[in-house]
Amino acid sequence: MSATELDAILADEIERRSSVFDDPAAEPREVRAVLHTFRGSSAMAGHTDLSLVIAQLSARLRRGDPNARRDASRLMREVVDRLRAGRPAFDTEWPEPPPGLLPSAVDPAYRAEYQATVRERVAELERVLERPADASALTEGIRAVHSVKGAAAAIGDDLTTWYCHGLEAKLKLPGLDLRRMAADLPRHFSVLITLVDDPTSALDTLRSRGRHTTEAPPRRVSVAPEEDTGEQMVRVHGVSLERVLERVELIRLAQDEVSGAAAVAEHEVQLLREQRAALAEALRLLGPPRPWGPPAKALATLDAVGKSLGAAADDLEHGSALGRRGAERLKVAANDVRREIALVRRTTLSSMLGKIGAAVERLAAREDRGVRVLVRAGDAPLDREIAERLVDPLMQLARNALAHGLERPEERRALGKDPVGTLSLSAERVGDLLSIVCEDDGRGVDIEGVRRSAVERGSISAETARAAGDDDLLSLLFVPGLTTKREADLLAGRGVGLDLALNAVRRLGGTIRLERRPGSGLRATLEVPSERFTTDVIWLEAGAFRVALPVSFAGKIELDAADRPAAPLLRCLGEAAPPRCPLSIEVALRGIPTVRVGIDGVGEVEECNLRPLPTLLADSGPYGGAILRGDGSLLLSLDPALLAVRAWALS
Repeated sequence: MSATELDAILADEIERRSSVFDDPAAEPREVRAVLHTFRGSSAMAGHTDLSLVIAQLSARLRRGDPNARRDASRLMREVVDRLRAGRPAFDTEWPEPPPGLLPSAVDPAYRAEYQATVRERVAELERVLERPADASALTEGIRAVHSVKGAAAAIGDDLTTWYCHGLEAKLKLPGLDLRRMAADLPRHFSVLITLVDDPTSALDTLRSRGRHTTEAPPRRVSVAPEEDTGEQMVRVHGVSLERVLERVELIRLAQDEVSGAAAVAEHEVQLLREQRAALAEALRLLGPPRPWGPPAKALATLDAVGKSLGAAADDLEHGSALGRRGAERLKVAANDVRREIALVRRTTLSSMLGKIGAAVERLAAREDRGVRVLVRAGDAPLDREIAERLVDPLMQLARNALAHGLERPEERRALGKDPVGTLSLSAERVGDLLSIVCEDDGRGVDIEGVRRSAVERGSISAETARAAGDDDLLSLLFVPGLTTKREADLLAGRGVGLDLALNAVRRLGGTIRLERRPGSGLRATLEVPSERFTTDVIWLEAGAFRVALPVSFAGKIELDAADRPAAPLLRCLGEAAPPRCPLSIEVALRGIPTVRVGIDGVGEVEECNLRPLPTLLADSGPYGGAILRGDGSLLLSLDPALLAVRAWALS
């Protein structure tokens, strides 16, 4: 169906049902239902700006705004006239805001944190511009804009969400001139900051300048009086903290280098002592000086060389001990600085999930979905950087629960369920691990639908699909483009989202696990290190491979038993392996049975900084992060959930 035909159908629908706005007897719920229908139809017809404005009208009506009906009636008449004339729903084009789009009221409790978040993401964009304009810089720029959009959507800032959506679309245009993009982006940075600081002024300026420029609106800074808590408050720019953390990372690398130098010195000490022992043995064999034997002077020289070697070994041993102590001091200092900075950047589990819960409720209300959101989390501290980066994946999981899991009220009544669905969000810290659970009481995952969609997309063969278990099929939901929904709507159906959620969590060194509960919904568990990119790992050896496993997921290490064979780690990594291994280690994920993996050896436990995984490596095996060593080598950390799935399949 052509765009013109869709516009004609949309105009007919709006014209047929708009009388409800002028009917004083119409109940607010009836009016909101009509707006909800208009919003969905507008989105399906490709009028995303119109859909956003209608959503704001619905929210105003829900809050009891007395002018909402009048504004809706006027707006819908104008839209019908334009569509009938073959024109778009609005005569505006990004970055000029559409008529009717208003600034959103951001919860004051979250405003300061939200503003800091946007500034830090903008700082990331600025750092991107410091690099040569290439495809990787563009990808990072798009990711940062998407992060700002996620933060704005979570807080309910429609205006900034709209602007980021347009900027993201601009950056994704095929054949984009990268140099021109690099020149244009600074103007957009200023717009984003002003939208967050002073949305009314930014909106007026964008409208007055129209579509011909994206110059930064004038900055008007207002400082609200803060409540006197009796404490000294110091505001620190997030970018400064990021740079300090980068310096701390350099200290950690220096610590690795000093430790490496100490290890080399210890090795040299051992060699010197062996040489001295060899000289002593040679002197013993030669015996005392005799007239017909070795000259006394030669023996004295050899003895002096032996003593010199011993003294050099003693000096090296002393230097090695100093190096070890220095490396330990560097490690302690770096950890102390990181902890002190973390205290400045703290939020709490309850604050993070409270913000997510409020965003989900707004989303459900916009879709006219009766959903009860339950939040259970304590006040345990959490690094704000981690909290911010968890917003996108958690919102994606919630959107999938609303779109795929929770049934409509009439369907729930027919099943004997409470007509109001429940979405639960809970979080707790378990040692160094943060565990967040998002679960619903809906219909669960349509496993047969996943099986069918996977075969249709060519993700797996029909034979493999028939033989695959439920757990294997659930992991396919993270494949880009896979969806069980036949028609796309505003919530889901495009087959994107879960893969982005997994990538975001894996960049934090974590994992997502899905569990199906037939008739009772779906549980998604996110597990990430509770501190910023830092976790304790244990090094595992398998053939020529040396990989890390986060200690939080490591269980017992024991000799491999014939009656309980373990899945060889080499085979889990896609390599050939002998059927038996000398050792095995348990991979323990909360809530599911442990699985045993065969290994050749075990190394030390080490605190490491997990770095984002390059895309090619992420696709090549069950890996969750990269670790840069002091000698410049890059080693990989395993994704426990992906490793467990492969081990189960091999077992």
